[in-house]
Amino acid sequence: MSKIQIAHKPVRWFAHENKGLFRNILTLCVFLCFLFLLLFSSCRSREVHAFGWYDKDGQSLAFTSLLIDKNVGIFERQGEKEKYNLIKAIEIPEGYGIRLLVSSLSNETEFLLNFGEERGKSKSIHCSISEAGSYAFVIPLSEIESIKWLEIKVLKLGSNMSEGNINSLKTASKDDSNAAIDGSSDLSLFSVKELRFVPPFRGMRIQNDITEISPHFLYEEQGEKKHYEIMAPFSGLSPELSSRMKVEIILEGSPGLATFFWGNQKISYLHQGKRSLFVIPYTIFENSPGKIAMDVENDIRASVFCVDPLQSAEEPPSIDPGLLVFHSPLIADPYYLARWDQQPEVLLFLFKDYSVQDRYLKRLAFFVEKMGFVGSLAQDSQIASLHGWNAHDYRAEDLARFFDAAATQNFSLSNEEIELRELLIKNGIILKSGGKYRPGIGAVVSISQESPSYLQYRLLTHELSHALFFTDTSYRDLVISLYQRLTNDERWFLDRYFRWMRYNVNSSYLMANEMQAYLVQQPIQDLEKYFSRTLANRLVEEHPELTEDINFYMEEHLDALVSCAEQLGSFLESTYGFEPGMLFRAR
Repeated sequence: MSKIQIAHKPVRWFAHENKGLFRNILTLCVFLCFLFLLLFSSCRSREVHAFGWYDKDGQSLAFTSLLIDKNVGIFERQGEKEKYNLIKAIEIPEGYGIRLLVSSLSNETEFLLNFGEERGKSKSIHCSISEAGSYAFVIPLSEIESIKWLEIKVLKLGSNMSEGNINSLKTASKDDSNAAIDGSSDLSLFSVKELRFVPPFRGMRIQNDITEISPHFLYEEQGEKKHYEIMAPFSGLSPELSSRMKVEIILEGSPGLATFFWGNQKISYLHQGKRSLFVIPYTIFENSPGKIAMDVENDIRASVFCVDPLQSAEEPPSIDPGLLVFHSPLIADPYYLARWDQQPEVLLFLFKDYSVQDRYLKRLAFFVEKMGFVGSLAQDSQIASLHGWNAHDYRAEDLARFFDAAATQNFSLSNEEIELRELLIKNGIILKSGGKYRPGIGAVVSISQESPSYLQYRLLTHELSHALFFTDTSYRDLVISLYQRLTNDERWFLDRYFRWMRYNVNSSYLMANEMQAYLVQQPIQDLEKYFSRTLANRLVEEHPELTEDINFYMEEHLDALVSCAEQLGSFLESTYGFEPGMLFRAR
């Protein structure tokens, strides 16, 4: 039997005869490895720098996308989608939302916004744009605790674009989005400009040519009116966070009335033309409404109708004083404090009732204005049975004198008066220097919820006119000039009435101030009736012996007061847009 070396011979033959085939196989393997690495690299997420994603403090966040950076955020056609993944998931602060800033050159753009946690909840929002422009969609994140990713899918673009136009616009949009839009107004492009975590926002705001909007907002044109609405304006917000929120309205266009609805509560607001701001703090009302709404005439438009946080939870909000009349009943709190939006140096107090108001201001009233007590710090026992005021007004100078006198005399103030003093210092109306007190800037006015609504309006106008007298030099100069030009006969009724009211009639400053307040607290057409009947009857009831003199005055000299009121009304109208009887816009 011959020796068989099949295995050996064939092996030597294969290796010797096919060296070229080995080299080909090796080359193929190297090529396949390179192709695999190329495919792996193309599927790997890259950090995005084409636009920013920012946290609540404005710090840039690192995030990735599968696309090459220069193409990220640019959408060319329907059906395209991009997903952005944060390197590190972000916990959502209470009430915060995400703000997506986009630009569209299409009049009809729709997209789906998806976002969610790393392995948990997710949410989808359908967004649409009816007109080309820049838009910021603010989406509440109350349903998720953190966010890891966000995805945008374009559902509709109004028209197609050529590749050349798309490429040119891609380059321009990275350097100057406005230039890209301006230079390509005939193109259809949807692009992402920014992602940012923002405080609670519901509604609509147009600012710097960007329309900011949330899913809660609805706008309709209803015949001759425009209707704005925010559904569930405080949903997902805790009571504490809601208490730091406000409704902000900015109206533009022709003068007219806007009707605002807080649930079923209706408020009329006088828009004075051009641009007016109206703020309604959440704490004015006791309930959280299912919706807030506003109706305006067609020649008025809203550039802002939204719910967002107050600038400072520690500072009194600036409001139209007319809102005080709408305030829900004060139960736990002794007062509500705000600033006058037209004169921010004026503090507005709404007290729970007359008794509470007296504990803060009664002694001050006697010190400043009451005949027989002016300049004196009365003991409680001296004034307990005497009437203070149903409403109050004080300038910084008188407030400083009162507290300085108390400090100098080591007079024991009530807890409420001490609280008032510290509040005035905090708000700059009085200043403390060592153990002395001196005037700052501003004034204080107050009304009480114990007064019926109609009287609150009257008293509010009266007290606000005093605040203007204290803080507006031009108005004060006009008032004093008008008072000084009156003859003794024309002042006679004022002198007798204010003396009966126990005002310090020896102060011409005080008399001029009180005169203007009584003249502008009601519409001019009601002034003659108010003086000749209401005020005259009050005085006659106490002093019947003056009946004939009062009647003579009303027949012969009341016209002089009407003339003064008309001149004051002209000033208020031209300077503030106010009119006698209404020194506020909400009613």
